[in-house]
Amino acid sequence: MADATAIVTTESGSRLINRLCRHWSHRFEVEHDDSHGHVDFGESQCSMSAHPEQLVITVHAGEEELEGMQNVVAEHLQRMAGEERLEVIWR
Repeated sequence: MADATAIVTTESGSRLINRLCRHWSHRFEVEHDDSHGHVDFGESQCSMSAHPEQLVITVHAGEEELEGMQNVVAEHLQRMAGEERLEVIWR
């Protein structure tokens, strides 16, 4: 298993966590509150935490699945952000 973390500059971290978790709760096990979220995709997980002016996202997946999960999370995050353009750089 491998991890990747992205720190995204945004003032909408809590709103984005809530939107993503509501979206994914229809298919996956989700836990969230106003400042944290966790999605269990089965073979991989995504944890999110909102901080002033940033959103921290960590994806935990198998080495072969990690890049794909990073793309899925980044694409969904941008979709939920709407007009706000986000820069998601994984480390």
